Amino acid sequence: MKKALYKDAAMEIKNTYKRFLSIMLIVLLGVGFFVGIKAASPDMKITLDKYFDDQNGMDIQVISTLGLTNSDKEALENIEGVEKVETSYQLDAILNSGDEEVVVKLETMPTDINKLVIEEGRLPENNNECVVETRFLDLTGHKIGDTVEVITDKIQDDGNEKDALKENKLTIVGTVSSPLYISEERGSTKLGSGVIDYYMYIANGNINSEIYTNAYITVDGAKELRSYEDEYDESIEKVKTEIENIAEDRKEERYNEIYDKANSKIEDAQKELDDEKEKAEKELDDAEKKLEDAKDELEAGERELNNNWAAADSEFADARDQLEEAKQELKSQEEEFNSAKQEALDQIEEYNDDLEQLK
Repeated sequence: MKKALYKDAAMEIKNTYKRFLSIMLIVLLGVGFFVGIKAASPDMKITLDKYFDDQNGMDIQVISTLGLTNSDKEALENIEGVEKVETSYQLDAILNSGDEEVVVKLETMPTDINKLVIEEGRLPENNNECVVETRFLDLTGHKIGDTVEVITDKIQDDGNEKDALKENKLTIVGTVSSPLYISEERGSTKLGSGVIDYYMYIANGNINSEIYTNAYITVDGAKELRSYEDEYDESIEKVKTEIENIAEDRKEERYNEIYDKANSKIEDAQKELDDEKEKAEKELDDAEKKLEDAKDELEAGERELNNNWAAADSEFADARDQLEEAKQELKSQEEEFNSAKQEALDQIEEYNDDLEQLK
């Protein structure tokens, strides 16, 4: 029975050998693809894991909308299993490239975690320098040495609104690749079209803030494990759980810190207002006292003036009376003088008559 079956199969293959060869080739091609994919996936994971290890890629990222402080960094460093914590500041910006408006993700330069690979040029050394991804130069037409201007929203730093950057005109000094951006996706944003086009790294000193937006964490022993494997995920998950355990306390402490600073500013402003109010009230009281004193002085002056006017009127009346009396006396004396004069003239005339008779 079996011999007949094999013989029948051999005859079938012989009669339709072209179809048989086609099916064999298709099967071999499918098996080849399957084996290639099965072999490529581990190789890709190994290559990516080596790249992350070489650049000391983060294991965990902590983001806070209220901002992270040095106290938060210390709290993260004290968690069991945490190897290293590095803080960073990240924000979105608008950049005008010719007639096109693009959105870039700005981030401060890393030191130990998520280290950059320099493709061309060098890293920023001053606040007015930056590095970009190679794709930015390829697609925008810019080149190393060009100066670009980035526009950012104002930021809140402990209740104060200020410019996010100390320098917003930046010179491109190099191109880099970052372990944070291994795909074409750059994330979303509320600016522009809502999609981030490129990433850009700037000097740490260019950020006009004392707080941070991100904290990158590496876990003890994680580098020796293979990424994307269960053992690695379990190791990371333990530290994540510890971070989540302290998250609420850190949020509350950060909220209280912001509230206390804001309340302190309100109290300072209220104290300043009270001091100014007290000063103004004192000045007003002094002004009112001066006004009352001036009013009393004016009334006293008016009284003195009225008294002086009355005294002057009395003196003027007395003077008029004395003048009238003097006039009357002068007139009387004038009449006496005229009478005496006439009497003297009469005597002279009589004397002259006597003299004539004598002659």
